Amino acid sequence: MRGVGAVMEAGRGPGGPCSCGRLLGTHRARGVELRIRIACAKDRDKLIRFYESLSLESIYTRFFGIVRYFDPYVDSLLRNSRAVVVVAEAPDGRVVGVAEAVGDERGYAESGIAVLEDFRGMGVGTALGEAILRVSRECGFRKLYGYIMPENRAAYRLAMKFGARVVRQYESMYRIEFDLLA
Repeated sequence: MRGVGAVMEAGRGPGGPCSCGRLLGTHRARGVELRIRIACAKDRDKLIRFYESLSLESIYTRFFGIVRYFDPYVDSLLRNSRAVVVVAEAPDGRVVGVAEAVGDERGYAESGIAVLEDFRGMGVGTALGEAILRVSRECGFRKLYGYIMPENRAAYRLAMKFGARVVRQYESMYRIEFDLLA
């Protein structure tokens, strides 16, 4: 079996399943058509602005702590050959939601989704969830997992909607998994 790094590297070429800028679909929210696509290195500043515009509560529930500087995080995502980042982009170019999958040598990828507060409850998280699951399969990941705080009911409902299994329950978080080979 080819390693996920080799599969992703092959898939990053023009027209490949992991290729930068690949349009995955559209989603209508707040009266605008959002483009759901794979992020590129040129999206660096947009991604940083997106994360910086999240509320402290949103940052805490996404990262399990307070992050002040997103430059190193975004740079590491965009440079990682085993990472795929999907964005929901407004017509003005603003990123309003992000889904990430960062893989390891076994083909397991940790995933997270964040959506701007103004765009929550409108299906943006669902559109990003569908996209990151599909792209993760196409890019060769075997399993997608994430961590959710018990008080983050929206994230928990979204994960269950897509068929996640709760594999561990800690006092302060759940570990959820998706088997991408099933």
